[in-house]
Amino acid sequence: MMITVEKNDNFTAAPLRLLLGVLVLVLAGCAASGDSAPQTPDQAAISEEQRAAEVTAVSRAAEERARLEAARQAAEQQARVEEAARAEREQQSRAAEQQRLDAERSQREQQARIAELEAEIASARARTENVTAANGKLEEAIATAEELLEVLAAEQLKYSTTNSAGQLAEPLRKDLITDLESRKDALKREAQALVQK
Repeated sequence: MMITVEKNDNFTAAPLRLLLGVLVLVLAGCAASGDSAPQTPDQAAISEEQRAAEVTAVSRAAEERARLEAARQAAEQQARVEEAARAEREQQSRAAEQQRLDAERSQREQQARIAELEAEIASARARTENVTAANGKLEEAIATAEELLEVLAAEQLKYSTTNSAGQLAEPLRKDLITDLESRKDALKREAQALVQK
């Protein structure tokens, strides 16, 4: 008689092979005992008890192997779950670190842009202040030029009043004219220097 076992997986095949091996041994023992001398009832009972004990031992061994195999598979599954959880934690940690680095880079870029804008504002204010100061200098230069114009007009009138010798009745104020021209020119130069800063 041939007994076949369909092999589904390693979990069930090993115990079944063992059980089949024990059955073969038991059958062989039965066949061998048929060829020997007749046994007494006590010997037959002992032989039956031994065979039952052997079958029970084999069955328990198969159960123990099955339990150990199940425990091994459960441990492997737990290890896979723990590895997946560890990988997930590492991925989340990397993502959080990347977000932190991106936030720091964005903050640095914003700070640099703020500093750049503040520098532009300070430069514009300085230019505005320079232009305002230059305008003030130009206004002073204009006022000085107007004063110089009035002085020159008054000096021009002096030429119409001369004495019998042909000399001017009132002397010209050359120092005042020179001083006003110098002040006007200096104010213009200061205004130009302020605008060019």
